[in-house]
Amino acid sequence: DRSIKMLYLETPANPTLQCVDLAALGALAKKYNCLVACDNTFATPYLQQPFAHGADFIIHSTTKFLNGHGTAIGGILLGKDVERMKTSIGKFFRTTGACASPFDAYLLTQGIKTLEVRMDKHCNNAEQVAAFLENHPAVAKVNYTGLSSHPDHAISAKQMRHPGALLSFELKKGLQGGIDFMNKLQFCVRAVSLGTCDTLLSHPASMTHFSVPKEEKEKYGITDGLIRMHVGIETAADIIADLHQALQ
Repeated sequence: DRSIKMLYLETPANPTLQCVDLAALGALAKKYNCLVACDNTFATPYLQQPFAHGADFIIHSTTKFLNGHGTAIGGILLGKDVERMKTSIGKFFRTTGACASPFDAYLLTQGIKTLEVRMDKHCNNAEQVAAFLENHPAVAKVNYTGLSSHPDHAISAKQMRHPGALLSFELKKGLQGGIDFMNKLQFCVRAVSLGTCDTLLSHPASMTHFSVPKEEKEKYGITDGLIRMHVGIETAADIIADLHQALQ
């Protein structure tokens, strides 16, 4: 389809953690003279670098891992083509005034200093949590690319330093099971964001996607029992203990 001018990707994807092969799609896009833009918020620059795999643009919500503490709102667009960034994109930037407040920018520069150490802890905890959930009888499925059972495990291993801090899992008891689980949480936080130091969980079917028709949700892999989890940097044993009691 010659009308396609850009491939807009998110990998890993929210909330199923599906991964796409950046190098393969980058080569395909180049063949057909298409641009490639990649939302790298989930992965961060520490875990994945889309420019190295053929992307032309990278988007980050700086509100998330780059800030790291949920204290500032922001976003960034990075472009490989410096001239394009200076002209057409720069003109849009100057016209709309799309810049962060000075204090939000300050908070970002402070938070980003600890990105590496935070991500290492996030990822180490996520591995332990995913292993616990995969073996729990109340859980039907775990979506985490660090697990060999995930269909995109090989892609993730090829282009990411580590599978990351996000995962999702499906509860066998469906919608009511998801609601009951969320209501039982004591240590972990019920919230829709990610990237903070805290462990955050959300139940899309009763929260962010409550008003979306069931057929539409299932089309995108959002089942009634799906729980999305951002694994924080607390002690892993404390996170797992809370999950254990909430799953009873």
